[in-house]
Amino acid sequence: MRRVNIQAAFMGEGGDSDTGDDEGLALAVRGGEVVLVLPAGTAEDNAVHAASMLRGSLRLETGRVLTFEIHDGAVGAFFEDESAELFDRREATPADGLSSVSTKPSPRPTFGGAEALHGSVAVARDVMTTNVVSVTPAESVDETARLLTFHDVTGLPVCEEGGRVVGVVSEADLIGKSGATVGEVMSSPAVTVSESTRLEQIAELLTQQRIRRVPVVDAEGQLIGVVSRRDVLSWAASRVPAASNE
Repeated sequence: MRRVNIQAAFMGEGGDSDTGDDEGLALAVRGGEVVLVLPAGTAEDNAVHAASMLRGSLRLETGRVLTFEIHDGAVGAFFEDESAELFDRREATPADGLSSVSTKPSPRPTFGGAEALHGSVAVARDVMTTNVVSVTPAESVDETARLLTFHDVTGLPVCEEGGRVVGVVSEADLIGKSGATVGEVMSSPAVTVSESTRLEQIAELLTQQRIRRVPVVDAEGQLIGVVSRRDVLSWAASRVPAASNE
């Protein structure tokens, strides 16, 4: 391992450590794997671009294993490290939590991915969040950024004064477009669903459109809720039989 200048650490170049409060510590990787989570059937040459999540484990020269999980669009990542011996034991008997990143099948029940939604009678109203924070096209991008951060969400519906959905504004819109108001940077028209739209259709919409949430509207196009990827996943996971304590 070697200590390097913090800028050099992120640029992948050499350079001695500076005298600031932070410094880079470059560690050699002795092995490991990276898993991309992406829509079924995605071509290999488009795998990285299509991935919604990246998970992996890296064996470091220090004799420890770093496990990590990074979600598309997230502002941070989950990671932890442990001894190689402990990691190998977890690999042999996968458990809950980030340390269970493994290619080995778990003996516990699984919701089967998209299969859990096939033929389901569940609809948007069964899982949607109804206490929704929204903004108007006239709202400033500064206030919108504050709302996203405060509520720990990655996007908000944009509604006219009467409540009709006219767009969606996301973190990507705020950092990738120039403008002083939401109306200047939002994505419009918004992709929406009704409260009677089946979860299977919503899951396909979220993955095919590569969006993280979809507003739920009534017959007049007014906002009545939001369904996110997490809402769909939570419903599917709840179908899994409880693990036995035996």
